[in-house]
Amino acid sequence: MRTRADLGVPVWALARHTGPAARAVSAYKDRGRPDLARPIGAALAAGIDALRAAGEIPEASERPTVLVPAPASARARRRRGFDHVREVVDALAAELAGSTPGGPVAVAPVLEVRGRVRDAAGLDARARSDNLSGRIRRRPEGTPVRASPGAPSTVAALLASPATVLLVDDVVTTGATAAACVGVLKVGGLRVDGVLGVTAA
Repeated sequence: MRTRADLGVPVWALARHTGPAARAVSAYKDRGRPDLARPIGAALAAGIDALRAAGEIPEASERPTVLVPAPASARARRRRGFDHVREVVDALAAELAGSTPGGPVAVAPVLEVRGRVRDAAGLDARARSDNLSGRIRRRPEGTPVRASPGAPSTVAALLASPATVLLVDDVVTTGATAAACVGVLKVGGLRVDGVLGVTAA
C-alpha cells in the first residue's frame, strides 16, 4: 500500500499501523521479541516481490537492490539492546538473496543519528521534523557495506553503480524521519527510489 507521506519518492508500507500488524511491530521493538525480525523481514521481501510484479521497482535481474536502514539513536539502541531496523533489514536481505529468482542485494548502513533526540512517540509532524533537524548524518566513506555477489560492496561503488535504493523503516508516521534520511542521502549523491515501511500510521 502507498502511504499519505509526500517525500518526493514513493512510500510503501505492508499494512496500516493497527491491529495485529501494530502489535507485531510493538512486540518486536519494545516487548522482548527480537525473534520477530526474521518473519518481518520475510514479509518485507514479499512486499518487494509485489512491487516488482507491479512494475513499481525494477526486477532483481535488472539492477542490484540496496537496502538502507533508517538509523536509530544510540539511546534507543541501548534501551532495546539492539538496532531493530538493522536487524529487520539483515533478515530482509537474506530473504532476497536466497530467493528464486535471486539478485544482488546490499545492506548499506550509511546513516546515523548524532546528538540527542527525543522519543518521537506523541510528537506531531512539525515537532518530529524539528527533533531530527541536522541530526541525521551520513556515515564516513569507509562504512562497511554487506553485499552479495554482484552488488556494490563499498560506499564509493554504491555511489557509482546503478541500483534500486530503498530506505527501510519500521513505522512511517508523519514521514519526518524518512524525509530527513532521503534528503541526507540525496545531498550525499545517492538517489533513493522509494521508502519501504512495515506499517504506516
